[in-house]
Amino acid sequence: MAEVITMPRLSDTMTEGKVAKWHKKVGDKVKEGDILAEIETDKAVQDFESEMEGTLLYVGVEEGNAAAVDSVLAIIGNEGEDISGLTGGAAAPAQGGSEEKKTEEESKTENSSTTVEQTSAEVPAGVEVITMPRLSDTMTEGKVAKWHKNVGDTIKEGDLLAEIETDKAVQDFESEFNGVLLKQGVEEGGAAPVDSVLAIIGPEETDVSGVGAPKAAASSSE
Repeated sequence: MAEVITMPRLSDTMTEGKVAKWHKKVGDKVKEGDILAEIETDKAVQDFESEMEGTLLYVGVEEGNAAAVDSVLAIIGNEGEDISGLTGGAAAPAQGGSEEKKTEEESKTENSSTTVEQTSAEVPAGVEVITMPRLSDTMTEGKVAKWHKNVGDTIKEGDLLAEIETDKAVQDFESEFNGVLLKQGVEEGGAAPVDSVLAIIGPEETDVSGVGAPKAAASSSE
């Protein structure tokens, strides 16, 4: 099954990242640990390694271009796999990346419907899937130290959703969307891998029961 790789948050102040250089092109085989690209943040240029194995099927950001955190960076899957449903119907671009640059809003919309891993359920209109952010370059999972919003609460852009504990610190995590908190993918005190489902926001009373089964919502209590 194809996996969507999103633009990582490599610093606590990062809002977008620039692809300084791609180390892989569409069609290349990718192994876990391979450097996919060099990402330029507001602080430094960092190597970004793949956590998955497969073939690079799609590049969402051209070399030299920037994109918002959590927008689609790349898609990795099986060679020849149909990913039209993950790219809004667009075919994988030719090697070298000739796809048109997405606007930030399009990237957010696309990301909301494709970062729900390990599920084929469609995301209802207006629903946004929030994934566990990468708040440091060494972070592999995050712990929800505290939820500041409960399921059913109305949320505005900029509202504090939760406090996320990384391997380095506890950081506030703000919402980039307006709506109602429909689901918490990780319980308070629980931990989950980066890019797994953290929360789902959308119109009130939207049924999201089939959307975004988290990779891991296990309690971290010892």
